[in-house]
Amino acid sequence: MLSIYTKQIRKNWLIWFLPILVLTGMSFLMVAIWPSFEEYMAGFGDLLEQPFYKALLPEGADFTSVEGFIAMEIFTMADIFFMALILLFGIQLVNREVDSGTMDFVLSFPVPRWRFILEKVFAYITVTFSFPVFSAGIAIVGAEILGVELKPHGGEAYFLALVGKWLLYFTMTCVVILISVIFMDTGKTLAFGGLFVGGSYLLKTIGGLVTAADPDLATLLREASFYHYLDGGRIMNKVIETGGLTSNLVQEFLGMAIIAAVLIALTIIIFDNPLFQKREFTYV
Repeated sequence: MLSIYTKQIRKNWLIWFLPILVLTGMSFLMVAIWPSFEEYMAGFGDLLEQPFYKALLPEGADFTSVEGFIAMEIFTMADIFFMALILLFGIQLVNREVDSGTMDFVLSFPVPRWRFILEKVFAYITVTFSFPVFSAGIAIVGAEILGVELKPHGGEAYFLALVGKWLLYFTMTCVVILISVIFMDTGKTLAFGGLFVGGSYLLKTIGGLVTAADPDLATLLREASFYHYLDGGRIMNKVIETGGLTSNLVQEFLGMAIIAAVLIALTIIIFDNPLFQKREFTYV
């Protein structure tokens, strides 16, 4: 029972957890250096409003606060780190098993295909959900130890923003997983998955760059990008302003979770139906 789940965690936990460990350390570092930067950040307000910075930094975050200062670094780094993690897991879930021949061995046992998919996905969730938990936890504890004052509900806002980012990354991972079982080919999964993930990031970045020149085009480009949704900066602002989760934020979270669930369901249906298979396995 749960043998695939435990094997997947033992095999990949370090690769998956390494970027999360870096982001957690950076969260503490940002809190630690905030007292030295606080008096200078107010003077950077006009500079950070420039199109180049608006294209790269979280939308709507107050960079003159410690929460916004952390978000400026962590959310930007997380977008890049998880871009690689999304493609890595999406490719190795099925295609690498097929290419190495281990898929035949695994499926020769009485293991339903839906379990093969779900146990691997839950292993990925178990490790990567430590991103919001550890990053927010170390920032809140660090602020308490170092005497850095967070805004009211600032710690809660940072945690919920990280959860939103994680949910977004997980949904994007589900898209790449679906691509992988459709093509059953590592090269095509890397190409189309990379186009989806990299293209979404590029659309968001270009949208930020053209905001001042053409607001309508900027809005169109951003809304076409997955990275526009559940934006960490906007979540932080809403939680701090309202003192908690609003109904609109709850709907955004639930909507993204439903999309992820539908994508996983489609993946299982395609992987479990021989009519959709692009690769034959030799198991009996």
